[in-house]
Amino acid sequence: MAVGLASGQTAVALGMAAAPLLSLVVVPLAFSRRGPGDGDADAVPAARSAARGAGGFALAVFAVQLAEQTLLNAAVLLADLTSPDPAVAGFVFSALLIARAPLQLFQAIQGSLLPHLAGLEATAGAAEFARAIRVTVLAILAFAGAVALGLLVLGPWAMDLLFEDSKRFGRWGLVLVAVGMGAHLVAGTLNQAALTRGRAGAAAAAWLLSAAVFVGWMLSEAIADPLLRAEAGYAGAAGLLCLLLAAIYRRSSARANGARAPAKPSP
Repeated sequence: MAVGLASGQTAVALGMAAAPLLSLVVVPLAFSRRGPGDGDADAVPAARSAARGAGGFALAVFAVQLAEQTLLNAAVLLADLTSPDPAVAGFVFSALLIARAPLQLFQAIQGSLLPHLAGLEATAGAAEFARAIRVTVLAILAFAGAVALGLLVLGPWAMDLLFEDSKRFGRWGLVLVAVGMGAHLVAGTLNQAALTRGRAGAAAAAWLLSAAVFVGWMLSEAIADPLLRAEAGYAGAAGLLCLLLAAIYRRSSARANGARAPAKPSP
């Protein structure tokens, strides 16, 4: 882009996607190029199995990222598609900034959460793992509750101050976005727990299903106002995602506790 070899929105998007995609495939590629002479014969099948596992993990993470971007961005595109008012997309984008900003800040915590949980799982056991998840979820719920309360009291005034248009932003619609944001953050935490315990495929399926439900909701025009439809749809899809990942977390926790339970002495 800088030297003029390419230009335009498509080129920028491809450039932004290139580095993450390459980083996802480099580990499987390194394992797949390992030859028989690089180690003993028993290590080769293990290396190939690790490569397949890394490839599956990378694919699952890519699906999660795709679904998350759908939850955050599809409403803007679909509101513009289904509404004759060209300004609606801008209103939807502005409302979802309430969710986007905390999610961007949470990425720093989320990036450190996976190795932290992996360390707890390996050394401290399932109880400490569950405690870390519980503390994080409670902190998120407290934050989301404070944001929802603030928007209930000051939401229209704040949107008028920021965007000079309070009439399009209803108080309860903004609260729905805050609720969805809280569910989205909790889902991100439970997603890291699923990745730590080898449930990447199940987590990816939960994300994709929630994103598909959200797209279907936006296309259904079940609520005439596209802005309110996006706000309610985001809260509902994030809530569904949170429930699905919570179910995955409960099953993985039960399995982890069962694996660590002492065997009963035989009679």
